[in-house]
Amino acid sequence: MASEEEMEGALAWLNKFCADNTDKYDKEENPLRIIAYYVSSQEIQGACMSWAAAYLHKLECPLNFAIVLSYHIAKEVELLDSSQNFTQHDTEQGSQTVAAEVARCVFNKVHQVCCRWQTAPELPYFVKEYMLDDGKIFAGACADQNRRKKMEDRYICIPNLNNLLQLEGKRVSYHAVYDGHGGIDAVQYTLQHLHLNIAKSTHFSTEPARAIEEGFISTDKNFVQKANRENLRSGTTSVVIVITSTHLHVGWVGDSQAILARNQTHIDIMTPHKPEREDEKKRIEDLGGGDPDVKSLLLDGTEDFVVIACDGLWDVIPPWEAVELVVDYVKDFGVDADATAKHLVTQAVDRGSQDNITIIIVFFEDGPLVTSCRPPKEEESVIFPIPIVVSPEARAILERLDRSVRGAQESPEPAAEPSLDQVTSECEI
Repeated sequence: MASEEEMEGALAWLNKFCADNTDKYDKEENPLRIIAYYVSSQEIQGACMSWAAAYLHKLECPLNFAIVLSYHIAKEVELLDSSQNFTQHDTEQGSQTVAAEVARCVFNKVHQVCCRWQTAPELPYFVKEYMLDDGKIFAGACADQNRRKKMEDRYICIPNLNNLLQLEGKRVSYHAVYDGHGGIDAVQYTLQHLHLNIAKSTHFSTEPARAIEEGFISTDKNFVQKANRENLRSGTTSVVIVITSTHLHVGWVGDSQAILARNQTHIDIMTPHKPEREDEKKRIEDLGGGDPDVKSLLLDGTEDFVVIACDGLWDVIPPWEAVELVVDYVKDFGVDADATAKHLVTQAVDRGSQDNITIIIVFFEDGPLVTSCRPPKEEESVIFPIPIVVSPEARAILERLDRSVRGAQESPEPAAEPSLDQVTSECEI
């Protein structure tokens, strides 16, 4: 999670942004391409968070600060009366809001909120609470378009979903990779809404696995309605990792995959859906589409890391070897989550992967691998004595000296002692 150093970096970015910009986005063109035509009332929060986060990323805003800032901006836009502030479009599913107008409002809000926070005596309490939360995991990611004409992968990392959404309960982290196909409408929609739909489940705090399943089903249902309304034709795989203090939960649809390393050894935690397999093809056809699978694993303290990736990695590097590559890299270069993810991407490209490649690596801070690679703290440092090799002749002199000292304690007659020069000249150091 973020540290005091990252907090200082966020404040430095905020000061620079406000020095270079006004409290309004005043350019004619939007800074991002908005692919959606309309958004419904239930889609506004996810869409606004996604647009704000993408704009802040373009502005090189520090990641954790961008996450909490995006959420707050989305909440402010949600409070606006859509019917009074944006053009509406009536459909069979109800009134829809013009997406480009909402996005424009989001970009303005980025400027307004940043300038407001920069001039305030201090940042809002929830920003500090989120950024300084002491989590036990940390993650890095890397995405590469590779040899494809378009980048259709998306990923998301939220270290503390509870804290971000200001929900009750213990911390829950959320990391996911989505691999789109046939366009980016489905993958973008999933990026915007799946984590929110999971968190909205009434079972989120008590049964995360059930909440994951319900979130998948809800997101799929809502996108199908949107796709029919707007004539969209695309799909996406999804693999989600939700980590609590006691469990790791994985939910997935499609052939993107997550693996676990325990004690530097590969552990299978899921079986990806492979439509080319006859049994898997029949299963999907019988269901009329893809239903999610969800599994839960009890954490026992031996977990090192999780690798979450699309098939751009797994087509050329098997899970067991991915674990070896991560372990070797960490041992050679230290624990840097982003650099390690980039290393895996590079390995996949070098081995001939033709697809988009997106990888997240989630490290367990107290896991055996990270612990073994962590430099010792200064107070734990030990100063080892330099060994001294003594020749037989010098040992005899020292023994005579010892006998002489003991003899002197028993007799008033002082014993003859060898000279210091004689002793040191016969000692090999």
